[in-house]
Amino acid sequence: MQVAICIATFKRHELLRKLLVGVSNLVFRKVPAPEIKVIVVDNDATRSGEYACADTPLPWPKKYVVEPRRGIAVVRNRAVVEAGNADFIAFLDDDEVPTPFWLDELLWTYAKFEADVVAGPVFADFATDVPEWVLKGKFFVRPAFKTGHSMDKCSTNNVLIRREVFDQVPSFNEEFELTGADDTEFFMRVRRAGFKIVWANDAIVHEAISRTRANFGWLLRRAYRLGNSWSLCEWSLDPRLRTGLIRFLKGVVLIAKGIGMGFITPFRGKAAVVRALQLICYGAGQLSGIAGHKYQEYQSAGMHPPEKIPELGQQA
Repeated sequence: MQVAICIATFKRHELLRKLLVGVSNLVFRKVPAPEIKVIVVDNDATRSGEYACADTPLPWPKKYVVEPRRGIAVVRNRAVVEAGNADFIAFLDDDEVPTPFWLDELLWTYAKFEADVVAGPVFADFATDVPEWVLKGKFFVRPAFKTGHSMDKCSTNNVLIRREVFDQVPSFNEEFELTGADDTEFFMRVRRAGFKIVWANDAIVHEAISRTRANFGWLLRRAYRLGNSWSLCEWSLDPRLRTGLIRFLKGVVLIAKGIGMGFITPFRGKAAVVRALQLICYGAGQLSGIAGHKYQEYQSAGMHPPEKIPELGQQA
């Protein structure tokens, strides 16, 4: 059994190094150790991640390639091609570190529940300078489920995919290359094709959260992008007037709810204010998506200095 661990990266060489060290520490207790190969696809034409990849020893073969065409969907599709005939493809983000039993748990859950796709939780590791109101607001806490729970969709930040899935759902949608959510749209198509997606609650990875993300502006922009990309995903799969109308009504309701919360949240602290504004931004993003606007969050990626690895402190 062969597993290709695929990592898309862009100007995060220090974080990439930490990720590869984490991958090197994988162990297996529930399933026999598979044959592993590690594939790093760099979207930076200047090859900024090459040294980190070459300099980090792994107990398995690794391959570093550059995909010069911009866009995360393009990079993920390149990773699938580079994986070749591997029985499974596992994806991790370049700002994450897996726990030692991460892959063991994914493979065990796949076998236990006869799944086609297995997703796991991502826990935030916050830099020491992240504001207290961000921690209290739990803005980076994601939903978790019981192992074996059936999912309608998931994302590529922690996932194992059976190779046969790509025979029917061959690629990530490159129309989402700079908007994000190409993985959401992909797994929605995977589910519609009849494949089984389940949750593995002990297949844990940790994500580094720096001050550049844990702030007022980033949280609101991300809420807007999520609303926008969700509308685009739905419309891509079901371009009917009814779909647009339902999403329009939901967007209006979210904005109204956020405005209503805004009247009481000033007395409940900054985190509550941001929560209310996030609802408004999420609803506005949905409305803009219905109107055909694509919010390209990753358009300016790389226009700023590479993100430095944060000093990790508190976890959530």
